[in-house]
Amino acid sequence: MSFTKIDDLLKLMGSRGTARRFKSDPIPEECTEKILQAARRAPSGANAQPWDFIVIEDRGLKEKIAQILVDAHREARKEDMEFPYEDDERLRRRFMDAPVLIAVCADPRFMAAYPKAGYREAILYVSMGAAIQNMMLAANACGLALSWGTVDSLCRDELRRLLGVPEPLLVFEVLQLGYPAEGARPRFRRHPRDFTHRDVFDTSKLRSDEEIKNLLSTRRSPDIYSGRK
Repeated sequence: MSFTKIDDLLKLMGSRGTARRFKSDPIPEECTEKILQAARRAPSGANAQPWDFIVIEDRGLKEKIAQILVDAHREARKEDMEFPYEDDERLRRRFMDAPVLIAVCADPRFMAAYPKAGYREAILYVSMGAAIQNMMLAANACGLALSWGTVDSLCRDELRRLLGVPEPLLVFEVLQLGYPAEGARPRFRRHPRDFTHRDVFDTSKLRSDEEIKNLLSTRRSPDIYSGRK
């Protein structure tokens, strides 16, 4: 048995990091196309493929998107003063500097294809997440970075109207695509032995409330904790 393919895949996954600053260099059209091809190959509940993508390059439109997100973050700070929201100007630059934005739209009508007894919204969200993960890996394979973590309930409707997205579709994310301006270093990852259980849950591996509190206290940005103690 050859492990070359899986080793190459794990290496690609391990080299992926989150970029927050982008170069202005244009993205070859074939790269964008391959990233969208990766999205279409993602698994989805009932194979519904409940996604649509809007590729955005117009600078004026990117400026409006950036302002909507900055305004939403300002409102969010009033409700949650403890969360380390990104600096307004840094957030704005993410959307203005990235050569391409990709608005990810989810169609909730496909939830009717999922079991009534299940958590239909969760199935929709998992399906969308799988497509975005495929896109991130494809971008990394092209030497690009694809960043997410932007849209919330405070700006979703305004973005939908700006982009002409018909109801009941949701603007699920606005991804930023470009060449990273600085090294997007991979972050701390737990070892499989720390989160793998056999047959039943091994409670000795359960992280305590205090440990989680300490990990979260190291966070100085909206990114996930570094793993430092």
